[in-house]
Amino acid sequence: MIKRIMHNRRVELSVASLPSYLRARGIAPAHADVDVRELSGGVSNVVLLARWDGEGVVVKQSLARLRVGVEWHFDRARIYVERACLDALSELLPGAAPESVFADDPEYVLGMTVAPDGGEVWRDALAAGRYEDDATLGAARLLGRLQAASAARAGELARRFADQMPLIEGRVDPFHRTVAAAHPDLAGRIAVEVDRLLATRSVLVHGDFSPKNLIAYGGGRMVLLDCECAHWGDPAFDLAFLLCHLLGDGCHDPDVVPTAASHARRFWAAYRQAGGQADDEAAVVAELACILLARADGKSPLLGLDDERRAGLRAAGRRLLLGADELDVPAAVDIAAALIRDPGGP
Repeated sequence: MIKRIMHNRRVELSVASLPSYLRARGIAPAHADVDVRELSGGVSNVVLLARWDGEGVVVKQSLARLRVGVEWHFDRARIYVERACLDALSELLPGAAPESVFADDPEYVLGMTVAPDGGEVWRDALAAGRYEDDATLGAARLLGRLQAASAARAGELARRFADQMPLIEGRVDPFHRTVAAAHPDLAGRIAVEVDRLLATRSVLVHGDFSPKNLIAYGGGRMVLLDCECAHWGDPAFDLAFLLCHLLGDGCHDPDVVPTAASHARRFWAAYRQAGGQADDEAAVVAELACILLARADGKSPLLGLDDERRAGLRAAGRRLLLGADELDVPAAVDIAAALIRDPGGP
């Protein structure tokens, strides 16, 4: 059972303040020596790991202002969405994600179990050039199983995740609509995709299904993190998001892009075999195009790219968006990879 904390004090959690916070609220013993270190919270959260006397908890607090260079409004209530998603995952796929431990709703704080030792953040492996079948296929099977299991409980989960705030504020506004403003000639086509995305509601969508939020263990086991963008929506979104990140994580080094594309195709095939629900390949390609463009020109672009690599993402997104109705997913992956490597290519 989740321990709920209700109080009226305003707190901003940090490495320094978390020990007293946990002691005062009975999460850690009153006299425990609590060791705290900061984890990556992306652009939107403070995330801290606290350990004491063989126990531990990961504590997350949603930020009022995201760590980006432009204005991006994303309701702090997204932390409640994350808690609901962790609870749903514990029912659908036990062991696939951390579990909720406590909730401090007034302070937008969530405590959760610590991921088991022995894993590696998948993005770190990819950044080191280690594209391994176990991880790629394990992530694909996890997404396929999640979509199949949630579709089988559509009535209940559709009600629990009916609010589209996480999709609109966390994805559509900073990604699609920002890109449309940057590329007026594509605005009409992007608007069509946004309408389709908002109208398609058939599975539990994680909303941030990317290598940075997957911890890889041996044998293809994956643990999924960071569920604040979860919503009831379109199965094409998580698939396109992951394919974009596989290609994008390779685009810093053009020589890695063919390997990244090969793993993107393997992901697609394994995802379908595992029960993935994204049957409309044109929708997957259109969504992949929008996310590629967002990695170049959205509110949270891919960092560390030179102008040529950014131009490659932009060229790939434009080509896929304009040709989405004519492409299947493997062809789209190959075209995107070629343009990421050589933005001036055919």
